[in-house]
Amino acid sequence: MTSKRAILYAAVACLMLAIGCGRSNMARQRDEARNRWAVSRAEMVTKLAEGCYQRGEVGRAQQHLDEIINSGAPYAPLYTLAARMAVDKGNLDGARTFAENAKAIDPKSPEARYVLGVVEQMLGHTDRALEEYSEASRLDPAESKYVLAEAEMRVAAGQAEQAAESLGDAAGRTPGKAEVHAALGDVLARLNRHADAAASYRTALRLEPQRGDIKERLAIALFYSGAYAEAEAALAELAPSGPDFATQWVQRMRGDCLLALRRLPEARALYQTLANAQPDSAAPLVGLARCDILDNRIPAAKTLLEQALARSPRHAEANALLGCLLVAEGKPAEASPHLSVAAQDLKFADRAAAEHLLAKVQGEK
Repeated sequence: MTSKRAILYAAVACLMLAIGCGRSNMARQRDEARNRWAVSRAEMVTKLAEGCYQRGEVGRAQQHLDEIINSGAPYAPLYTLAARMAVDKGNLDGARTFAENAKAIDPKSPEARYVLGVVEQMLGHTDRALEEYSEASRLDPAESKYVLAEAEMRVAAGQAEQAAESLGDAAGRTPGKAEVHAALGDVLARLNRHADAAASYRTALRLEPQRGDIKERLAIALFYSGAYAEAEAALAELAPSGPDFATQWVQRMRGDCLLALRRLPEARALYQTLANAQPDSAAPLVGLARCDILDNRIPAAKTLLEQALARSPRHAEANALLGCLLVAEGKPAEASPHLSVAAQDLKFADRAAAEHLLAKVQGEK
C-alpha cells in the first residue's frame, strides 16, 4: 500500500513539474514573440523616421521615434538615429544617453560605436571618441567614414604616425576610396613626408579627377617635396580656375617654383603682376627681391625689401633677406635687428638659419 502511494505521489509530482515547465516554456515563447514583434515594429518605425529626417521633416521623425522609444524596444538603430537627432538639437547629454543605449543593445554595431564617438568628440573627450571610432573601424573596416574618424582622432591625440599606419592599411583594403587616399596624404604632409603625401594625392586624383581640392593639395605636396617642375605645372593649371584670393597664393607658390628652377623672367613677371594687384602686400615685393638677388642686382633687391618692410615691418622673410644682405655688406649692427625679427617668428620656415646668423653676428660684436 505504501509503495503504491509513493508511486502515485511521484506521478503527481512529475505531472505538476511538467505542467510548471510547460507554463514556463509558454511564457518564454510569449516573451520571445513579443520581443520579435517589438523589434520588427521598431525597425519599421525607424525606417519611417529616417525617411522623414532625410527629407527635413524633423518634427514627424521625432514623433515616430518618441512613439517607439517609449515602448522600450531593444533595437539599436532606433537609438543611433535618436542620438543623431539629439546632436542636431544641441542636446549632447541626451545624445550620449541614446548612443550608449544603442551600444548596450548591440555592442557589435559599428554605427552605434561611431555615433557615440561623434558625441564624445563634441563633448571634448578625445580619448573616449578615439576608443569608439577605433572599435567601429575594427567592426567594419570596409566603411571609410569609421577609418577617417579614427585617423582624425589619432591626429588630435598626437598619434599622427599611428593615423598614417591605419589609413595606409585602409587604403590597401579599399583601394577605390579616394577620400581615404586623400586623408592619408593629409597626415603624411603633416608628418613632413611630402613625397609620400604626393603619391597618395595622385592616387586620390586618379580616382576622382574632378576634385579641385585634391589638385591643390597635390601641388603643395610636390612643392614641399622639391619636385618644382611638376609642382609648377600643377599650379599653372590651378591658377585660372580659382577665385582671386586663391589665385594669389597659387601664383606666389608658382613664382617660388620658377625661382627654384631658375626661370627668373617668368618668376619676375608673376611677382610683378601680383605686386600690381596687391599694392599693400609685402609678399610680391619679397618675390621680386629674390629675383634680383639671384640676378646679382643687390641694390635693387635692398630697395624692394625696404619697401616690403614699410608695408609689413614684421615680415619674417623680408627681414631675414635684408639681414643677410647687410651682413654680406659688412654691416652686422644694421643686420642684427632684422635677423632678430625673423628669428622670433615661430612660423618662419628659415627661422633656424636666421637664428644661426644672428648668433654669429652677435658673437662678433
